[in-house]
Amino acid sequence: MKAFVTATFDAGELRRLAGHMEVVHEDWRKTHKVYFSAEEMIARLRELGADVLIVEADLAHEEVIEGSDLKIIGAARGDPINIGIEAATRRRIPVFFAPARNAQAVAELTVGFLLSLLRRIHEIHQELRAGRLRFDRTRDYLVAYEAHTGYELEGKTVGIVGFGAIGQRVARALSGFGCRILAYDPYVESGSFERLGAERTDLDPLIAQCDILTVHCPEAPGTIDLVNAERVRALKPGAYVLNLARARVLDEDALYEGLVAGRIAGAGLDVFRQEPIQPDNRFLVLPNVVVAPHYGGNTHETVARQSRMMVDAIEAYLSGRRPQHLCNPEVLG
Repeated sequence: MKAFVTATFDAGELRRLAGHMEVVHEDWRKTHKVYFSAEEMIARLRELGADVLIVEADLAHEEVIEGSDLKIIGAARGDPINIGIEAATRRRIPVFFAPARNAQAVAELTVGFLLSLLRRIHEIHQELRAGRLRFDRTRDYLVAYEAHTGYELEGKTVGIVGFGAIGQRVARALSGFGCRILAYDPYVESGSFERLGAERTDLDPLIAQCDILTVHCPEAPGTIDLVNAERVRALKPGAYVLNLARARVLDEDALYEGLVAGRIAGAGLDVFRQEPIQPDNRFLVLPNVVVAPHYGGNTHETVARQSRMMVDAIEAYLSGRRPQHLCNPEVLG
């Protein structure tokens, strides 16, 4: 067998995979190439004679699957929307994926955003770096000290929308700070809330009570505009809002209006309606906003985790064992 790997991959896991087959690795982060074209991907697979494909950003929809001779497909991501699952199933091709590969990374960035917002770390850093704060006199220091007084997390009510792998990790982390945790997710069993000490609520009561709203649900027909303009406006005055999920889940215009008007104290954003984020993005000029360019899962541990999950699944499949994280288990018969 021969594998064509375009996902970012851990070196040790590549060596482990190479113990089972020949491997060609073309990391999309280093080549700066994404195979959006089915024709290009098919041509490269045929050129290499590859029958195993492991991707992260590249598209392997029905046309690629029908036009190649693949035996195994891996999607090194939590939502394998870039793979033609139905076409693969018809051809009895197992499709492996990596659920929760970046859950810890996103949860930790959420906490980082929140600490920066409440303690105004980003603001004071920029003021000092720009030379706008000078402490030639005691009075200058005291004025700045007063102007940048922050808040503590302890005692705050945090509302988590989406209580899957990321939301649960956020709850676990923030409960350690002494926060009260409210959570909304109609698809998660009650035991998950109870184990983490989270109060299960409906969405509107959560919105009304929380000091901090953090969104962690996937984009789906039932979640688009879930936190709509009406719900954004229903937040308590002085609330903080974080979105590290998908931009279309939360009304971006209403959030911006609330930030400018001062009704919303601050926001932490890793996702936007227009991506990649550009220098003229309106949120970048707001002092009470912390922004990242959709890189919540960007850690070395995420790469190691997704690589290990791919190789574990392939090893199990090749040895006749039932692999974990299989999108289409019906191919096993």
